[in-house]
Amino acid sequence: MSKSLKILIIMTLVVVVLGVVRVVIGGPEDAWICDNGQWVKHGAPSAPMPSEACK
Repeated sequence: MSKSLKILIIMTLVVVVLGVVRVVIGGPEDAWICDNGQWVKHGAPSAPMPSEACK
């Protein structure tokens, strides 16, 4: 296997691992977020706005 192919494979694995870490640690993209006592849409959540108070 050539050196450039090895580098390409390693770089691809690093990008995939970083993507997985981003999704796992970053949480959901589409959610309701409590901001200063108000529910704010983040992305396009499929669930309705939470009915409980935002604290």
